[in-house]
Order: sequence, then C-alpha cells, then structure tokens
Amino acid sequence: MQTVSKKLFISVIAFVVSLMVPQISLADTLTDIYESAVQNDPVLRAARANFNADRENRNIARGALLPQLSVSGEYTQTEINDDSRSVFIIDGSTLDSVTAGLIDTEETSYGVSLSQAIFDMPSWYNFQSGKALSESARAQFAADQQSLIIRVSSAYFDVLRAYDNLQTRDAEERAIQRQLEQTRERFEVGLLPVTDVHEAQAVFDDAAVNSLEARGALNIAFEGLQVLTGQDHKVLAGLTENFAATNPEPLSNQEWVDFAIGNNFQLKVAELGKDAAYNNAKAAASARMPKISGRASYFDSDSDGTRYSSPFESQQDGHSFVVSVTMPIWMGGSVDAQRRQAKQRSIASDEGYIASKRNTVQAARSLHQLVLTNTARVKARKQSITSADSALQATQAGYEVGTRNIVDVLVAQRTVYQARRNYANARYDYILSMMRLKEVAGQLSPDDIYQLNAWLDPQLTIAK
Repeated sequence: MQTVSKKLFISVIAFVVSLMVPQISLADTLTDIYESAVQNDPVLRAARANFNADRENRNIARGALLPQLSVSGEYTQTEINDDSRSVFIIDGSTLDSVTAGLIDTEETSYGVSLSQAIFDMPSWYNFQSGKALSESARAQFAADQQSLIIRVSSAYFDVLRAYDNLQTRDAEERAIQRQLEQTRERFEVGLLPVTDVHEAQAVFDDAAVNSLEARGALNIAFEGLQVLTGQDHKVLAGLTENFAATNPEPLSNQEWVDFAIGNNFQLKVAELGKDAAYNNAKAAASARMPKISGRASYFDSDSDGTRYSSPFESQQDGHSFVVSVTMPIWMGGSVDAQRRQAKQRSIASDEGYIASKRNTVQAARSLHQLVLTNTARVKARKQSITSADSALQATQAGYEVGTRNIVDVLVAQRTVYQARRNYANARYDYILSMMRLKEVAGQLSPDDIYQLNAWLDPQLTIAK
C-alpha cells in the first residue's frame, strides 16, 4: 500500500510538472519580440518600402545620360469618296471638269530612333545628386533598423519595469494592510489612539490606489509590444538578478564622440542630403550651358491601294544622323529663379548638416555621461535596499518599545519598497541608456539584442 501511494504521489508530481513546462516555454524573450517585430512592425516595413523607392533615384537620374532607344510603328487605312467639280476659263470659254472616284489606300510604316546625350551638364549633376540620395536612403534605412532595436528594447523593458513596480506595490499594500490590522487590534485593547488607525488607514488606501495604477500600467505596457508585432504577448522572460551594469568600453568620452561623427547614420543622411542639394544647385547653375545630343534613325514605309480606279504601290526607306545643339536664352525668368532657389536650398542643407553634427556630438557626450551615472546608480540603488531594510527593522524595534510611532513604521516600510523600485528602474535605465549610446555612435546592431537576451531567464515569468 505504501508503494502504491508513493507511485501515485510521483505521478501527480510529474503531471504538475508537465503542466508547468509548457507555460515556461511560452515565455517570450527579447529575441522573440525583436524577430517578430522585424517581420511585422509597420514602421519598419514602411521604412523598407521607402528605401526601395528612394534608392532608385540613382537609376532614374542616370537614364538621362544613357542611350535612348525607341521604336514606332503605324498602320493606316484610308478610304475617300472624291466627287468634285472644277471650272476653268480659257480664252473666254468656260470648261467644266468633273472628277469622281474612290481613293482607297493602306500604309504600313515603322521606325527606329537612337539618341545619346553628348554634353549635358545639368543631367550629369542630377546624376550625382541621385547617387547621393540613393546612399542617403541606405543610411536612413540603417537608422530605421537601429530605431527598431531601441523601440523593441524600450517596449520590452517597459513591461518588466511595470511588472516589478506592480510586484513591489502589491507587496507594499500587503505589508501596510498587516500593519493596519495590527494597529486596529492594539487600538481595540487600548494600547494605541484612534489617530494611529486613521494614519494607517490613509496610507493603506494610498497604497491600494498605487497598486491599481501599477496593474493598469502593466497592461498598457503589454499593449506596446502588440503595436510592434501585431501579436498578443502574455508572458515574458524576466531579467536575472545577477545582471551586471558595467561602464562603457572604451571609457573615454572623446572616443565615443569620434565613433558618432564617423558612424552615426542620421549624420550620414544629413551629409548625403547636403551633397545632393549641392549637385542640384550645380545642375540649376549650368542650365544655361549648351546641350549637345546625337540621334540616329531609320524608317521604312509601304503603301498601296487604288486612286480613281488606278492601282498604285509605293515603298520608302531611309536613315538620318542628327547632331543638335540647344541653349536656352530666355525662358521667362524661370531658369534664373530655379538657380537661385537651388542655391538657397543648398545653403539650408549645409546648415542642417552643421546642426545635425553638433547635436550628434552633444548626444554622444551626454549619453556617455548618462551611462556612467546609471552604472553607479545601479550599485547605489542596490545598496540602498540593504540600508532601507536595516532602517525598517530598527524602526519596528523602536515601535515595539514605544520610541517610534506608527507613522515612522509606515514611512520606513514605504522606503523599503521605494528602494526596490528604484533599483529595478536603475537597471532598466542603464540598459536603455547604453543602447542609445551605441545607437548615436552607430554601433548598435542585432547582436546587442542577442547578448542582452542571454541575461533573460524564461523561468522568471512576467505575466499580465
């Protein structure tokens, strides 16, 4: 009988474990969310479409410099009923001429024409502008891909942040509730005044509201993931406790600035936009220069039919070679206006590049400092938990002997949970600041997602 009971107990344990394992495997990791967002995020898909469209600028502009070949063909059938009368006066005599008959013809013709720009400076500069715009599109798409990494990371850790906040809020509410119950019991036996009960009740009510807000914030954070992937995510993997916050490498602030100047994709977009605007201005300035083009053509036509009951047939073919020179003299002032407009846009693009470079340098310096600060903050926040726990124990001991009141205990309890929230927030702030620093420096890549994912534990389930 004991053996049967033991087997039954093992079977029940195995069944419970089998129920738990699928739930653990359902926990989505940062990598899962990112790979799903790469396929389903509408912002990135729009960016990919814009990239595919904008990179054709080079091919479009180059077309004006390459040979242009065209063919034409025409078939014409004509049928005319001619019934006419003509009057002629010759030496005072009047003669009538009456013409009547049918004109029926069929004509088939085709031609081939080949043209080539020989000297066209505006088209050349437009081609240079098109190349810059195509490269700008590539840099912009790379920036959009980095932006997706930031948006996914931010949305994921917003969920973890909201979950940790909810956990500490619920624990705080339960602790204050127990304190409220103890206060009521002491009041009922006459050990405490009613004001202590009211103080504890007010703190508990505030804690209950905070818990309700935290629960709503968690649901909203999960919705943020759905915006990226289009899927409903219910369980995520949590961040392990042994996650280490370390200073950025290299440690030098100037090295990160140099990285940013050389690799920041938004800065590259601004620089290439400046080059495109410069070439557009050169194209507009050279619009008054002569354009030389050559054209070679061949044609063939074949027609037959009847004219006034008389059959006829005609065949023609030939070719031509043309070299043409055109140069605008006066176009109503539009050429000069376009030149002035393009020049001002080039100046505006130059200034925009300067502003973008300054902002990039400033962002690199400030984010580097922020990472250093957040690294130190994580360590300090972790230590503050120990200090808050010690202070709470001392306050509770003082309350037991009558040297502290209920307000002191409640404040100490809330300080403990606030310290835990601050520690969790510091870890997530560090992660996001480090990734934003890499983004500004042009160093952010999917590898950062996979490396960060290694610090997640699917058994630390974060659920709605």
